[in-house]
Amino acid sequence: MASARRSKLFALLDEDIGAVISCDLPTINYLSGYYSMNDTYSSYLSAAVATRNKTALVVSAADAGPALECLGDPTLIFRYGLFYFERSADGPLVEYDTPGFKTFAEAVTAAVNAVAPKELKLGVDGRGGADLKALLGAARPIVDISDAVVRSRATKLPGELVRLRRATQLVEAGIDTIRREFKVGMSEWELAGLVASEMVRGGGVPEFISVTTGPRSALADAYPTGRKIQAGDIIRLDAGCVVDGYKSDMARTFVVGDASKLITARYKAINEGLEAELAAVRSGAKVRDVHLAAVNTTRSAGIPSYRRHHCGHGIGLSGYEHPLINEASEAVLADGMCLCVETPFYELGWGGMMIEDTIRVTEDGFDPITTIP
Repeated sequence: MASARRSKLFALLDEDIGAVISCDLPTINYLSGYYSMNDTYSSYLSAAVATRNKTALVVSAADAGPALECLGDPTLIFRYGLFYFERSADGPLVEYDTPGFKTFAEAVTAAVNAVAPKELKLGVDGRGGADLKALLGAARPIVDISDAVVRSRATKLPGELVRLRRATQLVEAGIDTIRREFKVGMSEWELAGLVASEMVRGGGVPEFISVTTGPRSALADAYPTGRKIQAGDIIRLDAGCVVDGYKSDMARTFVVGDASKLITARYKAINEGLEAELAAVRSGAKVRDVHLAAVNTTRSAGIPSYRRHHCGHGIGLSGYEHPLINEASEAVLADGMCLCVETPFYELGWGGMMIEDTIRVTEDGFDPITTIP
């Protein structure tokens, strides 16, 4: 799939760009297919140098083994630093315990010289943990391709959609488990554990699990605690996991026992807001209009004071991708974009609730990725 993604990106670039380079970890995956465990460390430096036909990876010595396992060609691995491995007689021929390059900068320079055609321009993705333009200097002409990378990643190929669906299914499996096994007196930690177990059992990696209950449900992005759940409590679950680098993000709200009139009225309002948002989605729709449909309908449906800085976002190799669904956006939806659409409501001292679904934009509307109510 990395080859198809590279082809898609290069189709957006001028012909005189012979190679591209990125230090943005999700884009490194996009170009190479390699999903590093080090993506949890924002300070980790790595890079992908890609042509239309191949990708070289610049990784730390510790990361070289998994990177080689992915690419299969040791000549495309440029490692820096030192990490000690022992090797059996049947082990790989690459000597990981001997230095490759002392520094990240040296490894990047070597990778560019080895892969990028010298007679053509080098496209530089300006995002990520390193200043590539400063690092590369004036050695060769460079062009900023950050916008093209964003546009290429915004719409999804069929293989990407498969992974997004799988990541979403694993969260749904966790939600279904809560519905089956919940008992009054369980803690937020226990509910989060049920969700995490389903994620891992199905081959996913937990990305985040926010289970907040009672008054804590108003805390938008809070970790679960040992709080015991009682009758009448709101349970707000917002969770996501990772499958081959692709991320899910969905949310549901439950009430323990009978819902009060206020809970019922407010949930009805945010649900109608989400339905209006979905009704506004189609290829060619203005993102601003989609946001306003959600906010204005939620207000008229029962929460007059409702306000949101955004009502959703793109999703893929990053949890937040283009476009951000807010009033200030000038973006237009395109066929193949995958979005998380949401209408959360939080009132400190009372509680919070949200519904968040994942969809794929089509010419005349959307296809749901989220499947459970």
